[in-house]
Amino acid sequence: MEMSRDQYVLEGKVALITGATKGMGLGIAERFAASGAKVMITSRTADEAAATAADLNDRYGAGTAASVRCDIDVKADNAAALQATLDAFGKVTTLVCNACGMSWLGAIVDMPDDELDRTFTTVFKSKFWLSTMCAPHMAAAGGGSIIYISSGSAWEAATERAVYACMRAAEIHFMKNLAAELGPQNTRVNAISPGLIRTFSSAPLFAAGEAANTLGRNMPLGRTGEPEEIAQAAAWLASDTSSFTTGAVIPVDGGRLLHAQPNRLSSVYGTGPRA
Repeated sequence: MEMSRDQYVLEGKVALITGATKGMGLGIAERFAASGAKVMITSRTADEAAATAADLNDRYGAGTAASVRCDIDVKADNAAALQATLDAFGKVTTLVCNACGMSWLGAIVDMPDDELDRTFTTVFKSKFWLSTMCAPHMAAAGGGSIIYISSGSAWEAATERAVYACMRAAEIHFMKNLAAELGPQNTRVNAISPGLIRTFSSAPLFAAGEAANTLGRNMPLGRTGEPEEIAQAAAWLASDTSSFTTGAVIPVDGGRLLHAQPNRLSSVYGTGPRA
């Protein structure tokens, strides 16, 4: 379905988006294309990336999208994705670091070294590589916007994916330091902290039924989210309407970061003033 244009004008923007063939990455690519941006679609699967770019070109005009295979765990692939963006569109103004593989699950004492290294690379090093590669080109273009699709895990202790949560916290702190360093170049760096979003990676939770429903009901808004709701926040951060926003974490999570607790006291004490 073709998206309508929204209030975020992205004409003249060129976005490199990792993991852009599914879930939140695809939603962001579609929103950016609908709002006038040129987009480079990346995926570990070249055919999927090419198919997504072709679909966007069909819907939003020839030359809207291009594609390249990129495994974010490989530094050379990240460099090649940037070069493909420059070759296709002449510049890069926007980087969306969305891709992130499923984290290893289990007790921290059981985590093997290769999984420790993989988590560090996937969550942290890939963003370091792409951000530092893109920054000089953004400065040359007059400025830009770097957007990390982070995780609520950065703010919570996790009993099944502790290292992943730690790396997400490190990602947030790196984002803040990078924002401070790149500010004088008119390049803004921000993060989006999603809640539980209905995507391919969360599909097992939704298939399990009650697990996802319980998580949704426990949020202040009482539901889970959709990829388009993340895409709208990303479009705002990519647009000039967020020109004075940098170093920020934007929660798009239905209130997850409020850590709101269900009402229990009134059932014990009743309502009204206390004696």
